[in-house]
Amino acid sequence: MHNEFRLTSSDSSDNLARPRKERSDLCMKGGVYTKEKCPICGERFQRLENDLLCPGHQTRPKRFYVQLYASELHKHINIFTDRQGYPFTSYEQAARILNKIRSEIDEKTFDPTRYVAEKLKPLLFSNWSESWLQKKDTEAKKGLKSPSYVKAVRVYVRKFQKYFGEKDIRDIGTKAINDFYLTVDASPKYLKNILDGFQKMLQDAFDWGDIKQMPKFPKVDVPETDIETIDLDLQDSIINSIPGPMDRTFILFLARLMLRPCEPRALYWEDLDFKHHRVKIRRHYSLNEIRPATKSKNIKVLPLDGELEQALLALPRHLTSPFVFWKRNGHPFSESWARKLWKRVCKQMGVEIGLYQGTKHSSATELADREGLDLTQEFLGHSNRAMTKRYVRQNPERLRKGLREK
Repeated sequence: MHNEFRLTSSDSSDNLARPRKERSDLCMKGGVYTKEKCPICGERFQRLENDLLCPGHQTRPKRFYVQLYASELHKHINIFTDRQGYPFTSYEQAARILNKIRSEIDEKTFDPTRYVAEKLKPLLFSNWSESWLQKKDTEAKKGLKSPSYVKAVRVYVRKFQKYFGEKDIRDIGTKAINDFYLTVDASPKYLKNILDGFQKMLQDAFDWGDIKQMPKFPKVDVPETDIETIDLDLQDSIINSIPGPMDRTFILFLARLMLRPCEPRALYWEDLDFKHHRVKIRRHYSLNEIRPATKSKNIKVLPLDGELEQALLALPRHLTSPFVFWKRNGHPFSESWARKLWKRVCKQMGVEIGLYQGTKHSSATELADREGLDLTQEFLGHSNRAMTKRYVRQNPERLRKGLREK
């Protein structure tokens, strides 16, 4: 027969704080106890009112625990820490937790794992989020996640850890998330990225059964940004001003095929089909790691125009490197080098526009204006038409048709 501890006034007569025989009509009762003995006389501590001490030497234990008997579970439960994982160092602290547990029992919300250290520690946010990051690292090594994605979420997780610290992940509800959201000082776009990362993390916790309910996240309205562009005559002038055929052809490739710099960086000679005047974009760089397919997870086959094809044919080939665009020792072209190169040439010409805006954005905007959304969406490989609509700019002359004629 199991025994139970009870924290009541009648316990004062139990000088050795020994367990009493269980009563079948009780759902759960408990008391505060210690495993220590008096360091002077070696006797057990006695219960005197709401305390445990040695009457002869006035010594007290340094560690306490709460013991409960759950009739539904038919076993004792020893609890040595509070819900933050801190051990009980005073009788008062342990008794306070016992009273809290009794309230939880009455409300039918008691969960023993919230007080058991080995169960609690993995669910403390700092520990759980670190374990989650390790899983993302593993997924990246297996090619399931891109290194750039893992790098970004790692930055987000550090922000979460700084705010939530040792909080139990099961206690992070809608209010806690909203409070965190109000502390973040960031642009709407970056704030949305942070919350999206947090939502993904908690969705995993929910899917894995570590939390029982998915909290709600605040909606972040990201204002539409005006896409900065230049006309294609100016774009051609900038490209033609770039010294060096390798550098110039790399930028020309970006502009004509409206690609991200990470895609031509990973271009092999085998991807070029000069016979049919086309190129296959089937890999990209994420940080310094080659990833299969494009960033949008598809393979694109695009046409080559005569000027771009001639520029590619004139490029020198490295004896051992497969890359079309390479630098010293056949190493792949650097995206940071391309950005600096573009910025330097633009500055010399008195133009202020970034590489991405001056190449892909400018070419795609002109294409959408000239050929419409359908062809632009197919060329860019967008699965979502809303992504392509960003490149549609207001054309006052085209809109003039909407004016009423007198």
